[in-house]
Amino acid sequence: MKVTTLPFSEDMQFGEKDLAYINGDEKLSGFAKYRQDASEFSKVIDDKSKSYDSNHRNLIVKALEKQYSELPEDPVAKIQIERLVNPNTFTVVTAHQPCLFTGPLYVIYKILSAINLSEQLNKQYPNNHIVPVFVTGGEDHDLEEINHAHIYGKKVEWNPGQMGAVGRMKLENSEELVEAVENFAGKSPFGEVAAKLVRDSFEGSRDYGHAFRKLVATLFKESGLLIFSMDDTALKAAFSDIIKDDLLNNSSRKLVSETQDKIREAGFQEQAYPRVVNCFYHSAEGRLRIEKTEQGGFQLVDSGKNFSEEEMLRELQENPGKFSPNVVLRPLYQELLLPNLAYVGGGGEISYWLERGSQFEHYGINFPMLVRRNSVFWFDHIACKNLNQLGLKFSAIFSDPEKLIKDYLIDHAGEEITLADEKKRLGAIFRAVEEKAVQLERSILKTIRAEEAKHLKSIDHLEHKLLKAKKQQMDVKVNKIRKTHEKLFPEGKPQERFDNFLMYYFRLGPDFISSLKAHLDPLKKEVVIIQEAD
Repeated sequence: MKVTTLPFSEDMQFGEKDLAYINGDEKLSGFAKYRQDASEFSKVIDDKSKSYDSNHRNLIVKALEKQYSELPEDPVAKIQIERLVNPNTFTVVTAHQPCLFTGPLYVIYKILSAINLSEQLNKQYPNNHIVPVFVTGGEDHDLEEINHAHIYGKKVEWNPGQMGAVGRMKLENSEELVEAVENFAGKSPFGEVAAKLVRDSFEGSRDYGHAFRKLVATLFKESGLLIFSMDDTALKAAFSDIIKDDLLNNSSRKLVSETQDKIREAGFQEQAYPRVVNCFYHSAEGRLRIEKTEQGGFQLVDSGKNFSEEEMLRELQENPGKFSPNVVLRPLYQELLLPNLAYVGGGGEISYWLERGSQFEHYGINFPMLVRRNSVFWFDHIACKNLNQLGLKFSAIFSDPEKLIKDYLIDHAGEEITLADEKKRLGAIFRAVEEKAVQLERSILKTIRAEEAKHLKSIDHLEHKLLKAKKQQMDVKVNKIRKTHEKLFPEGKPQERFDNFLMYYFRLGPDFISSLKAHLDPLKKEVVIIQEAD
């Protein structure tokens, strides 16, 4: 196995704002409190120590102890939980919704990025202890985003026929999901191990969120990672003052909107839409959005249920567990309760965190360092073999596939299909005609140039015909280029946002995780390229 790195680039389908943040663009410098740099963490630790309410440590420890009583035994995790009561212990956080089989590859990458960052910081700051934490959403209701996984290009989908928060959904039809994994696994070296991972995560699980946490806990057992669900009544009670302010004063909408205006002025698009009220209410009808009414009360969208202001505030005080923050409030919820130093996320996540600075300042919560997670392209043995046979560099495959094919054909066919010399000779002929025309009648120049353009177009057409003929001759090689590109960009998406880890785990087993861990460093602003032997 060979590991190299490449710079982040547009060819790899990273967005403009993502690249700007990675490259330290000055236009974004005012939206993040800290630079993404190891030397900044001493300041982050100092700032968090001063602003953090230590009473929250006991709250999160109690919640974690309860949750880990329902997860596979992990002595390292137990020690990590106990350490959180100490004032010199801090966290590095990443987060994601509970996706089927962990969802796309980048979920694995962001977890490993957080684990490795915490290990680096523990070496750098021996008087502190840093715990990696994976916060599992679970309260979102966008089932279509999390109910599927792609394995070998095929979509496996879970349809529970339920509404509401996905993490709270009961596990219906899980046997079919296990059977699908077994069918994909076939007789692969770690097929049975992978199928057991999935089967064990479902068996005895209370709900979908619980099954997801079990799977992640098993994959990263004894790594020091803590898996944390914040769908907890006691935790929400501690956050209720901010929910109350959002209900009554709508502070977040104003603050985030103002920041978004500045981001647009800097030349970038905003990421998340702040609403007047940025929280939901859980009821028997599902997770319902709260809206203010013209009469000064509140309504639950699509339910017909209304509350007066007094009724809503009483409900918040008596049943805080029924309320959940949306994407605009969720970072506040997380950072209020956890002694956190850094959030590790992808380009989209960092984009919406960049809109939160004044919001954090308003509530007196320290804004964490934003660390861009590692991005990885995994070249399996077939992709490596194809590129070696084609004589292509690994960096070349990130080009537009049609341009890559054309350049490859021209490079390997030479004068057989390119008419560049003929175009030059044609240009020379028309320049000579122009020289004669200038001496006689300058008005003819326009006609001459139109004729030249027409003839060049004809030559381009002929060149295209020659290229097409050469493509047919080299069909096998052209198909190899296409298939290799499709491995890295399945359905036009970067591999990490499409493939599920199981298709690699079937073949490599635990080595898939350990190989990644050995080479990910989120403080290095490079894309990791992993090449299996062909």
